[in-house]
Amino acid sequence: MPRYATVAVWAMRVLTGAMFVLSGWAKSVDPYGTVYKMEEYFAVWGLGGFPREITIIMAVGLAALELTIGVALALGCLRRSTPISALVVMAVMLPLSVYLAVAEPVAHCGCFGDLLVISNTATLIKNVVLTALLVSLLKYYKSAQPLIRPWMQWMVIAATIAYSLTLSFVGWQFQPVVDFRAYPVGAELVAEESEAMPTYIYEKNGERREFALNALPDSTWMFVDVATQVAVEDELAVFDGDEEVTADVLSPEEGDCLLLVVSEPSIDALSRARFTNELADYAQSHGIRFIALVAASGQNFDIWKQYARPNFEAYSAADTALKQLARGTTALVMLHDGRVAWKRNFSTLSPELMQFDDPIEEIIKVDNGHVSLWLAGAFVAIILSIYLFGLMLPRPRRKPKPSKSETPAENV
Repeated sequence: MPRYATVAVWAMRVLTGAMFVLSGWAKSVDPYGTVYKMEEYFAVWGLGGFPREITIIMAVGLAALELTIGVALALGCLRRSTPISALVVMAVMLPLSVYLAVAEPVAHCGCFGDLLVISNTATLIKNVVLTALLVSLLKYYKSAQPLIRPWMQWMVIAATIAYSLTLSFVGWQFQPVVDFRAYPVGAELVAEESEAMPTYIYEKNGERREFALNALPDSTWMFVDVATQVAVEDELAVFDGDEEVTADVLSPEEGDCLLLVVSEPSIDALSRARFTNELADYAQSHGIRFIALVAASGQNFDIWKQYARPNFEAYSAADTALKQLARGTTALVMLHDGRVAWKRNFSTLSPELMQFDDPIEEIIKVDNGHVSLWLAGAFVAIILSIYLFGLMLPRPRRKPKPSKSETPAENV
């Protein structure tokens, strides 16, 4: 087989594998985000009442499938079966991307979660190219040998599935191990007000430049226009009734503030009202401000307060903004000096935490950043170990094919 054919096959494997790995990894890291995107599709298709339990299984399963296919493609595992599996996935995704590009029912497909947001048209082009590469891989799969011994490839598949499921578990129970959204750890919820001066566009010899008011050019430059200011992404808006109180409630200040983020008010969340009030009492007794941001307004907000009976401040906010802030139907977000310090899924916390001397310290023991590094390091180490172990083993000798002269007489 020509060397260029081997190089071409490996190039296609790595490229297609990288696309599936990126898509599957982003979905594994943020299972809530995948569920939200699926539910957005269901709402467009008139399936708003689709059971969330099934949606969760579908989201986690899709993430594991895409990540496993990607790793298998990149390493050349199951050289024929993997491209076929990928093409089965594309048999669904390609028509879907055509529909999205033509009808535009949603703003973007969510292929790569919040990690990489691309337009519906770009998604269609990507899927057409990916499908063409997979067809070529299926045709020329014999042109390059796999990196992993055939009898060891099941280990790679198992390790990848386990890695994906672990990422999804951590993302669902705690928070995504990597935060791609608008308010990661370290971000300010309310940016400090700035009195930035407008800039002005001047032209000279066909060249256009922007100048601040205190740095205008000399008379050899001709004024053209006031530069259009780039709009900053909208901040989280908090309301007390009809009045916006974002700056008063979330303005940067010294000390700690614990936010209860209720993005999906429900009976299940209300059943934990006692635990919530106990935690609020503990926080406030230790100088930590406790505030609830609830995705409800008007009568719905009053109903929530009636059942939750909060002994702390509570305000309304849009559910989309709260879901960007933290994942989970109910979550805790700690602010330190106005910046996000950590986040946790409150819905999965046990009321038994109140038995500890410092329940908040118990909540923050899981460091998502360290978890991310440990999981990634363990996965890479396992794959590398499988590869090196395969190199150490002697390759089995192939039995030579019998020549015609060696054919037994009775078969002649």
